[in-house]
Amino acid sequence: MPEPTASKHAAIEHISLEECRTILRSAHRSGGIGIEEVVRVMDCTAQRADQLLRSMALAGYLEPADVWNQVFFWTLTPNGNRLAMERKQKRFGSDKLQAAIRKLVARAKNINSDPDRLQRVTLKLFGSALAERDDYGDVDVSIAYHRRDLGEEERARIEELLVSRQSEHERQTILGQIMGAEKQDIREIRGILKKGLPHVSLMKDDPMELGTPFRWLVDHDMETDTSRSVSEGVVRPNKASFFERGEPVVLPEATMVQARHRAISPGTKVSTNGILLGVQDVAKIEEAMWSPWVNRDRSFTPNDVRSDPKVKFAGFQHLCPVWKEPVGGILMLKKALEWCDANKVWLRELFPVVSIHRGDRSNIIRLGRVGELIYFKVGPTTQDGSLMPINRSRVSKIDLAGSYAVARALIKMYTEARCLKAPSFSAELFIPQLDVDSLPEFPKLIKSGGFRVGAFNGLISAERHWD
Repeated sequence: MPEPTASKHAAIEHISLEECRTILRSAHRSGGIGIEEVVRVMDCTAQRADQLLRSMALAGYLEPADVWNQVFFWTLTPNGNRLAMERKQKRFGSDKLQAAIRKLVARAKNINSDPDRLQRVTLKLFGSALAERDDYGDVDVSIAYHRRDLGEEERARIEELLVSRQSEHERQTILGQIMGAEKQDIREIRGILKKGLPHVSLMKDDPMELGTPFRWLVDHDMETDTSRSVSEGVVRPNKASFFERGEPVVLPEATMVQARHRAISPGTKVSTNGILLGVQDVAKIEEAMWSPWVNRDRSFTPNDVRSDPKVKFAGFQHLCPVWKEPVGGILMLKKALEWCDANKVWLRELFPVVSIHRGDRSNIIRLGRVGELIYFKVGPTTQDGSLMPINRSRVSKIDLAGSYAVARALIKMYTEARCLKAPSFSAELFIPQLDVDSLPEFPKLIKSGGFRVGAFNGLISAERHWD
């Protein structure tokens, strides 16, 4: 009887599993996550970020960090790590699943009959592949390696063959010299099993230890070095799942505490002396405003706005929500500049020209002329640049909100024009003449030699930088 359809991961209130995976991946390596990461990934407020973090904790993906004397944050649970590490694959049907399993079993049996291997393998199928579903995202297979009982001469012969196929670099490492043959054997076995099967995940986790149902795919008798027959039935370990063991996580009643000494009101002008604030700082200062410090007794103490003068501006980017609208970069920039004009933000005085410089090591986009401009560096994974006016001595949250909306619009324009895929070039665009859908793909213009005045409305000048 087939397993009932079930989700591989627990559903989460207020957030999809894909969004959760993206957030978890942003902090997977460090193991910790807080409001900053969620604000940056989800483009949301600190309040929304805290709600999502608590929902992820209730679903079993996060738990409060067991630390004190630093800002409160969350750590990933084993299930959180599992979701974070899971690769996103195109979904496939039952026919492809069964074909992958057949290939995997046949390859494993060939490996287990190969006289030139130090090890044999056993395979167990678990996870969503056990269930009868319309489609699947991956195939979870537990793999175990078993060392063969070999004579000294036979082992030496096989090890010599394997070492001869090692890379030169690995031969020179201490571990490569001590366990080089066994490591090479495992590397080759995994390569054989995985070839052409990107959706198959080979894991060392034993479903029996995890307490999760599984089905044998390949078993092997190490005493006789022969294959064992396996049952089609599902084995159900007589213990709770590893992810369900232990006491449920008890969350603090509140994980947001506003910092002492209030933030400034939106229109209050503050001296810019000693303050540098950029696109990259918005999530960090929101976390500093709302994340408390953990005391030795696990109680919370509010942060202090005076510890960093930038924190007083926290949340400014939400005052002008134009950058959150699902529109193109050109229309977004026009709407942002109109908002600045309506709110008397200093950006309205800038001459409406956008300059783009695509270099080998830097990608810079500017608004305005030298002496009165804002600029941003754009990369595949980085977006930074100053939001502070270089010729103003005082600034308000409203000013910064306008700067941020303009910045996000410029960055979206740059991305939509696929500038990062183009060779080095520079161009100037006259914003009032740009139609909403007229921004070209600069790689195509470069390839076709279309960099010329009048190539499209709004292009003032453009040239390619030849090496």
